[in-house]
Amino acid sequence: MKKFSFILLSILVVSCVKFPEDTYKKVLDVPADFDWKTIEKKTLTITQLSSVLNETGDTVASFLPPGSYDITIGKGSTLNIVQETVAPAMTKAPGAVKQRVYFPAKNKFATLMFEDLFPDKGDMDMNDIVFGLNVQFDLDVQARVLAIWFHIQPRGIGSSYKKIGIAANFTNYSNTNPGITSLIYSDENLNISNFFSVDYLSQYIYSPEKNTTISEVIPLTGDYRASFADTSELFINVRSIDPAIATTNFSVAADMLTKNNYYWDFTLFDEPLPNKINIDVFTIINVRSKEVHFKGQKATERFNRQYFIYTMPKTDFSTLDNWVWAIISDKSIRHPLEFVKIFNAYPNFKKWAEGGGATNIGWYSPMIIDSLYNKRNFSYIN
Repeated sequence: MKKFSFILLSILVVSCVKFPEDTYKKVLDVPADFDWKTIEKKTLTITQLSSVLNETGDTVASFLPPGSYDITIGKGSTLNIVQETVAPAMTKAPGAVKQRVYFPAKNKFATLMFEDLFPDKGDMDMNDIVFGLNVQFDLDVQARVLAIWFHIQPRGIGSSYKKIGIAANFTNYSNTNPGITSLIYSDENLNISNFFSVDYLSQYIYSPEKNTTISEVIPLTGDYRASFADTSELFINVRSIDPAIATTNFSVAADMLTKNNYYWDFTLFDEPLPNKINIDVFTIINVRSKEVHFKGQKATERFNRQYFIYTMPKTDFSTLDNWVWAIISDKSIRHPLEFVKIFNAYPNFKKWAEGGGATNIGWYSPMIIDSLYNKRNFSYIN
């Protein structure tokens, strides 16, 4: 019993930064089986060289050769196949290809929002780590993956932690090697050494962080704060009383072995599937062993599983009353101000969550603008 109490106390010391209220109080009545997903896969069968557009005309994929494709889109979105008449030139150079698949669309960013007090529920404002994400698959003319790009748009920090990292986890359960040969960074000042043990290959190029069995970690940044123009501020772009801080976008490319995997061998933010490699973007808080994932995603092998003592018997990154520490929208939406609960900033969020996602899919409309950060604009739809 003393050992168990010591473990709990140790986790509490590591995690405790701000406790504005009794965080164990049940606030929302969320169905236990709600998966918190705002995105889904839509299967398209391409019979001739085609591009794919969404309902607003944005390019979701370009010059796809014939085949069956699972395209990740926001729930409720629609896709349209447009035939291409001119075949792209043969190339194997990542970044020079025309065959691409995007999430959420070309030149568009999804919104990822994280809480930092895991395994404690936190203040539910979902603004501790906020950034836009665009994932881009570069393919050859046979739909084999040449490179996977992670484009990050830093937006805000409502966390008191100085050290914050972002990474992508490639997970599979059939020992399928994704074939990542190297990582190419747009900015060498991302300080990945804060958390990650990687090999320096040449300027701007590093190795992946290798794990032992079923996952491969791609460091995106080990110093998220370095992406903002003024790193002296503790809270960045989450309070109306503070100055708006400029940010710098950055990109990381996972260079792949040609002929190793096809586009349909990958999933994005999905449940583990046989013979598939799932890609999950997660955050790291203060120490490498403290990871925050979306519900249902798998921790890496460097995660300290003692954090799950607070959530047991659940180990899927959700609380006993099915609250989560990470939320994604396929749209570019505003994040709540500091200490403003997300379901107060977005009234339909509560209906969406308590309804198990069956209604109010577009929970980001309407909004309470005075409850959201509005001193900067990241091509928001609201």
